[in-house]
Amino acid sequence: MRSFTFLASTALASLVAVPAFAQQPAAASDDAAVERAEQDIVVTGVRASLQSAANVKRNAGTIVDSIVAEDIGKLPDNNATEALQRITGVQVSRDLGEGGSIAIRGLPQVETTLNGRETFTAGGGRTFNLQDFPAELVARIDVYKASTADLIEGGLGGLVDLRTRRPLDLPGFTLGASLRGMYSDSVKKATPSGSVFASDKWDTGIGEVGLLGSFSYQDRKYRQDIDSTGAPTPRSDLVPGQSVFAPNGNNQVLVIGERQRIGGNVALQWRPSPDLEFTLEGQYQRFKTTQQQYNMLVATAGSTPVAGSTTLFSGTQDVSQVSYANQRLTAGGTARDTLDENKSISLAAKWNVKGVTVNGDLTYTKSRNDLYYTELDLITTAPGFTQNLGTNPPSSSTGSYNLANLANYRVGGLTRNENHYVGDEVAARVDLEYAFEDSSFLKSIQGGFRFSDRSIAQQNPLRYTGQTASTDPASYSGLFQANSYGDFYTANGAKVDFQRNFPYANVSRLRSDFSGVLSQLGLTGALAPSTTSVNSLLAAFNADEKTTAGYVMAKFDFVAGLPIDGNIGVRYVQTEDLITGNQRRTALVNGVFVPVTPTIIDPVSIKNSYGNWLPSVNARVHLTHNLQLRLAASETLTRPDFSQLSPALTVVPGQLAASQGNPNLQPITSKNADVSLEWYVNKSTSLYVAGFYKRVKGFIFTRSTPGVTIGGVDGYTLSQPLNSGTGTVKGAEVGYQQFFDFLPGALSGLGIQANGTYTESAAPTSLVGFTAPLPQLSKYSYNIAGIYEKYGISARVAYNYRSSFLSSILAGAYTPPGGTTTSYVFPVMTKGYGWLDASLSYDIGKHVTLTIDGQNLLRTQIQQYYQVATRPGQYTIDDRQFMAGVRVKF
Repeated sequence: MRSFTFLASTALASLVAVPAFAQQPAAASDDAAVERAEQDIVVTGVRASLQSAANVKRNAGTIVDSIVAEDIGKLPDNNATEALQRITGVQVSRDLGEGGSIAIRGLPQVETTLNGRETFTAGGGRTFNLQDFPAELVARIDVYKASTADLIEGGLGGLVDLRTRRPLDLPGFTLGASLRGMYSDSVKKATPSGSVFASDKWDTGIGEVGLLGSFSYQDRKYRQDIDSTGAPTPRSDLVPGQSVFAPNGNNQVLVIGERQRIGGNVALQWRPSPDLEFTLEGQYQRFKTTQQQYNMLVATAGSTPVAGSTTLFSGTQDVSQVSYANQRLTAGGTARDTLDENKSISLAAKWNVKGVTVNGDLTYTKSRNDLYYTELDLITTAPGFTQNLGTNPPSSSTGSYNLANLANYRVGGLTRNENHYVGDEVAARVDLEYAFEDSSFLKSIQGGFRFSDRSIAQQNPLRYTGQTASTDPASYSGLFQANSYGDFYTANGAKVDFQRNFPYANVSRLRSDFSGVLSQLGLTGALAPSTTSVNSLLAAFNADEKTTAGYVMAKFDFVAGLPIDGNIGVRYVQTEDLITGNQRRTALVNGVFVPVTPTIIDPVSIKNSYGNWLPSVNARVHLTHNLQLRLAASETLTRPDFSQLSPALTVVPGQLAASQGNPNLQPITSKNADVSLEWYVNKSTSLYVAGFYKRVKGFIFTRSTPGVTIGGVDGYTLSQPLNSGTGTVKGAEVGYQQFFDFLPGALSGLGIQANGTYTESAAPTSLVGFTAPLPQLSKYSYNIAGIYEKYGISARVAYNYRSSFLSSILAGAYTPPGGTTTSYVFPVMTKGYGWLDASLSYDIGKHVTLTIDGQNLLRTQIQQYYQVATRPGQYTIDDRQFMAGVRVKF
């Protein structure tokens, strides 16, 4: 509680120090004020969405940024993640050409809620996969960058709340639908997408009743080309008398796939009287990816170099070009399919009586996540292999060697991995608020209680590797095929050498007839179910987590030279975990624990519990009617991922590698300070600048410890997650939006939206004593969008940029012949890049709109490198996406 006292006194002292401006009446800061502000919006289209978002930000009780969709299908994005990239301080990673995961102000530990209720996607992590949620179903997305006591805990960086529509909030009967075709220029195929939305409400003998339903379907084909250069390794056999850094070969991967995204929600509301309301809601999301991968892997570590073939980048010890003799190549055909499915049903009630508001909510959420990965390799040996790192992208060649001839290959390894996660949660909460009618300082007291019981399990995981004794691919009819893609990495105009004509396994067979593939390879019966497979059993785990939270929060409103309002509160949460898994049974023999024979797997169960106080204070100073200053201080936490808590030990004897979770991990906590100055010039113009500071304790990283004895065998490298020390994140944001209504005629439809973020960070890493910026965090990022809306035309061109950022850290050691071992550390960096999207629509009358959208119009190439540009890493390009369709609304 001392930290709470410190945060509160700091914030209040800052308020007293604010200089006096002209006195203005204090404004309300509760949810009702936000709703009233939204209802005041009478314009339509993009302009209405931006104005409504500004009103949400202006009237919220803490620092919030929002995206508001004026009607279904207005957002020019496929999923919720892509919509979030427009928000200041939110950085989005790319996943197969779409928006993937997000970080708020540099921290990926983000809590996700749906209509204020916790939601998640089953897996080893905790949060909801925002890719699962179709943008057409979004009514509003709120990003909370500072905390209040009534918000659900778990978001170290912040909280993202997805809001769907409710029938009693709409004017009456509403019907909308959209239909569009999506064309991917690299795949050269079009797919359909569509949505439908209907809502109505009625005055009946039992009160007001509303019913709403919406549905969205998206089908997207895609292609991604990846040219990945192997990690640089010191070698003394390439240049006489020198130790130089040469890449460990390369891996070129061609990805072809299809994504289907389905979303739907139903809401039934009943308002028997103005003071009582019930809401029953159901939500459903299904996100399926079906993907084929064709790759050529070349590992040159230990390969024989061609004398005199090595050249270096000028002024460096980094190899620019090198050739090897009798080089092994591995051609892989892979099926990689994933499925997310999320369901939830909730019942909420709200009652107002004599200044008291009571809210109750009961929610059940169920989720599953499945991964199927199957790979079958072909192996060949080329007389010569040349790697050239001086081209863009880095290239390679096998000269005149006939890569297309299947007779030059032998059958390699077969791999099958399956992960099956299931999870569910029952959550209940009650919130009560009492409003004071005649208080000049205290406006209300609010308190609440929340209980949740959440379970996650990895059920029946599968781990299989096999190698056939008969390696002639010609003897396996229908199992291998000629290359169908001879244009690897040419879409961006690159004219460099690659291995483009190699054969590969028939991926459709791997996907749909794996047992038949086993039989054909003479591996019948080798696919072991988890009930008998040691590795599968050791990978399985169950986690059950119960959380109990209570909070109290006071809302204040007073004048001390200037009108000041805000809230102060504290939340307490108790967490209890029960983690179960499996471990090998061992026996003590001559002072050493060794596995018993035959192998016996024993269950293991570990309990853990901890409590956390999370104070917060938010204050708003009304400097003028349109200018306000916000100050906020809080403590937040994020719990470890469930996979990190698993007690199971997984051992790979052939590689002397092992991994194990850590059930004793503690949550990551952060002390936060925020300030925001916001100027709402008029309905169409706003400007704000903000600063933030976070001191984070207990970052979780994976540490690899060499020389560990496991089962009496020395030399294992054990990987295990651990809590680290303290790190910091600090930065500033600026945002601006305006429509130029003062311009004459057609020019008055012009508008602009722009924002930028500067962030610095320093955190411990897996290397002892080595501090680095947070992974995936760009120091600079900005968004700029040009908007036009007039005469039925609505257009937007949006450019998103983020500067270079740390992707990971490569650490290794090298021992030259007859020399001493030298350690080296390379930060793996991603070069800064921009992303350009555009949308155009035209209203044909009041009810019909034609739409055209484009994504990744610049065909952005994303580049990685190892510390410096002369050590290139992975280069990636995605296809352009074009969409055209029609939208109707009545």
